[in-house]
Amino acid sequence: MTTATRDPRHTTDLPTQQSPRASVNLAAIAQRYALPIRAAYLVCIAIATLLHLGFDGTLANALYRLQRAVEPNIGFKDIVDGVRNIALFLGWGAVWVLTSRPQSSRRDVIAATAVGMLASITVESAQLFSPFRMASVIDVATNTIGSLLGAFSVWAIERRMSADVRGGTLIGVPAWLPGGALLITAFGLTFAPSSRPTMAIAWGSPLNRAYMVEAAEAIAVNWPALITDVVAWLCVGLTLAVAVADRTGRVRFGQLAAWIGIVATTLTAAHLGRSLAGLQREAGAWQIHAAAVTLGLLTGLVLVPSWRGWVTARSERALQLGLLALLLGAVMSWSPATWALTTANTPSISWRQLVPMMSLFQRQDLSSVFLVLQKAGIGAAIGACLAARKRVGVPRPGLRAAIGIATLFEVGQAVIPGRYPDVTDIMITSAAAGLVAVLVERSHRSTFAEAS
Repeated sequence: MTTATRDPRHTTDLPTQQSPRASVNLAAIAQRYALPIRAAYLVCIAIATLLHLGFDGTLANALYRLQRAVEPNIGFKDIVDGVRNIALFLGWGAVWVLTSRPQSSRRDVIAATAVGMLASITVESAQLFSPFRMASVIDVATNTIGSLLGAFSVWAIERRMSADVRGGTLIGVPAWLPGGALLITAFGLTFAPSSRPTMAIAWGSPLNRAYMVEAAEAIAVNWPALITDVVAWLCVGLTLAVAVADRTGRVRFGQLAAWIGIVATTLTAAHLGRSLAGLQREAGAWQIHAAAVTLGLLTGLVLVPSWRGWVTARSERALQLGLLALLLGAVMSWSPATWALTTANTPSISWRQLVPMMSLFQRQDLSSVFLVLQKAGIGAAIGACLAARKRVGVPRPGLRAAIGIATLFEVGQAVIPGRYPDVTDIMITSAAAGLVAVLVERSHRSTFAEAS
């Protein structure tokens, strides 16, 4: 029996060929309990869509609601609901694929989309008998799109990750995974800053709102309120610098050009999206965001080659990259809200913050979607770095550490002016970390099986 060798010129810090049984197999657990996990997510969907349903069994009223459902009038609230629907069912598609057999296939994507559409039709049909809920074919469409996007994204990421892992990585997993997660967090912060309120224009079409936003004077934002934004985009730049130097530790200019284009597109989409959503402009905000990510990227490109020499263990590199995500999460969670520093009225903890998913039901605005993106992005980045350590032979800390970190972030908010802990945020951050950990495990085991 011969041992396969790899060309060291094209790889660096090659993964240790260890037994798949060396540690707990999260992917196998997810597959073994696929049915209860999927059922639990469907229960969450049912709670989100059928809470406060009421019941009106009058057939004439149900027929009227059916006609209204197939001939909807699209307003701003419908756009908000559509975005929220996509976000909710995107998670469903991801969960379906991650609980399927590795390596996932197109059939898993089709199945996740079909079941998501069937679940959507079921809850929308139930809403026909509700005097409080409003059924709509738009909801069915956006729910189905969300299922498709979630399933397809995880399928594509799994395939790409398996290919990249074979080429060697600086931290144990492709650095674009935590880098992309932090980019999602920074994108969400643009719409729903954690340090200051967002002033919104709530009437008119998206184009009319954008016109009014551009015509109005930009809001001045003081520096303390921008610290979270600066830290977020700096962390994005530093992490992406690691991504473009994977394998050899030297800059891959094709990857660099691609990431510059992705970041520029994200920044542009975020600030254009703010105007379309009616969120007032903040003076100099986009320039500060662009400067922060550029500074982080340039600093990282200079330091990564030396960093590779200073820190030779990939587990330590993953830990240090994870500390960047922890720093951003701490700044987001523990920075005093500026609106609380100027008033004596601070939020108090209520039973609603202790009930899973309740805070999402209370918030029916667009900001709630981007708040979920922020928490999920931080969780995914932390989960990727912890999973990278496990993959190269350091099984701890693991998923329990991610749950502990998420809990620490929230519990710490109990003493921060203007903030309060929320069980739902713990769930979102922990779930994102868990999903990424399972994704890394599936990709690793697929790669190991191919190498064997």
